[in-house]
Amino acid sequence: MLDFGLIAEGASLLWTWQMPLAIFGGMLLGLVIGAIPGMTAALGLAAILPLTFQLDALTALVLMTSVYTGSLTGGGFLAILINTPGTPGAAATTFDGYPMAKAGRQNEALGLQIAASVIGGAISYLILLVFIQPMAQFALLFGSAEMLFLTIFVMLLIATLQRRSFARTIFAGLIGLLLSTIGTSVTTGVARGTFGLDALEDGLPIILSVIGMFAIPELISIVARPSIAPSAQGSSSDLRALLRGVRQATREVGTWARGSLIGTFIGLLPAAGATIASLLSYATASRRARPGDRFGDGEPKGVVAAESANNASEGGAMAILMSLGIPGSASTAVISGAFLLHGLVPGPRLFIDNGAMVYGLILGNLAQMAVLGVFAVIVASQVARIVTVPSRLLAPVLAIILALGAYSFRGYWEDIVITFLFGLIGYFFRRHHFTLISLMIGLFLGRQIDEDFVRFVILYGDDPAALLSKPIVAVFAVLSLGLLLWQIRSAWRSDRP
Repeated sequence: MLDFGLIAEGASLLWTWQMPLAIFGGMLLGLVIGAIPGMTAALGLAAILPLTFQLDALTALVLMTSVYTGSLTGGGFLAILINTPGTPGAAATTFDGYPMAKAGRQNEALGLQIAASVIGGAISYLILLVFIQPMAQFALLFGSAEMLFLTIFVMLLIATLQRRSFARTIFAGLIGLLLSTIGTSVTTGVARGTFGLDALEDGLPIILSVIGMFAIPELISIVARPSIAPSAQGSSSDLRALLRGVRQATREVGTWARGSLIGTFIGLLPAAGATIASLLSYATASRRARPGDRFGDGEPKGVVAAESANNASEGGAMAILMSLGIPGSASTAVISGAFLLHGLVPGPRLFIDNGAMVYGLILGNLAQMAVLGVFAVIVASQVARIVTVPSRLLAPVLAIILALGAYSFRGYWEDIVITFLFGLIGYFFRRHHFTLISLMIGLFLGRQIDEDFVRFVILYGDDPAALLSKPIVAVFAVLSLGLLLWQIRSAWRSDRP
């Protein structure tokens, strides 16, 4: 049930002069980031994370999620205008958005996309508002053994979703677990892998590691290109066509309702995210096509289906992050770093200890949706000019920001080295098709798993089978075994002549 007292308290936390600036500024920045090919939400979030040091926790998190929300919508602009998704989640938008643009209906398509994004995001956060409390209460049932088996299941799930990269994904997760052991052991007090450096005594800084892994590879990708979008051409905005697209999107109730629910559910799955959500929603809509629908050739329902699911995945991803502490995407990984930076630990205790702030964050995200439409219309009319910024100007500025942010985190020069070393690791892993999400989860949860495993040995070392008497452990054990057997079966069938 909803706790209206906590909701009211959370709403009161939003009444500061900084909050509108965080929402407006973050939304505008996110839309710009999403509209730049190769400038992913994770890179943008990593770049602004140092700017949140001096903000209070709620303002900082609302700023980060505003950038996240804006980037998911902004990614659809280029998908429509030049057939280039600004973010991976906008890939499905190209299927019908770009044909509409080629037919001279680009403004109508932008209106469809903006309205669907606002509706999908709002629905996902309304679902989160209603269900965050029972999710948090359920998460409290997770002890050491449950978290250990949950982690095993998540690793196997991510690996299964990768299909042909199953072994690489498992390997990446194990590497993350090993890297998490660097620092002074919580259980034994022995320093491990510190090389005598004070900067490593408390372990690898998670925030900087995540920033390096996801931001630096994107910077390298940008540098490798002579310009961000050399084919982009300026285009005039037709406000009436934009508004016509908005009205048309609101009438496609079945399409955006189905897309929003699909996006929210897929967002709950680690490593699935906006891309899979939008593709699945589009595929579902196309299968339900009526005579006269022209999916793939400029069908408005295709744009609505893809974009409603794209933005709705944000609410699902935030739900799993806040309730279980599992970041399901690169963007939520950086946002989890913002939680840690402000002394908040995403997971089962977050809602219990900071319920008002959690509700404040959800309400702040709903407020973002009210603002999104207006800002998206403004940015959509100017996006063609933004994407012509040369990469030789953008990349150095971002690199300097990342370096300054890394140093200002703790004042250690080693932190700059750690950030860029993880950037090289991230680049190597991405180039050779290893899953960074798996590495990040292993690194993020490794220290907790270390503690949980010690408790597991102490409590169940003599009788490991007793674990199966715990319902949640038994469920995750069965699910993990099922995933493993399914993967083995799939590999065996694919190898048969």
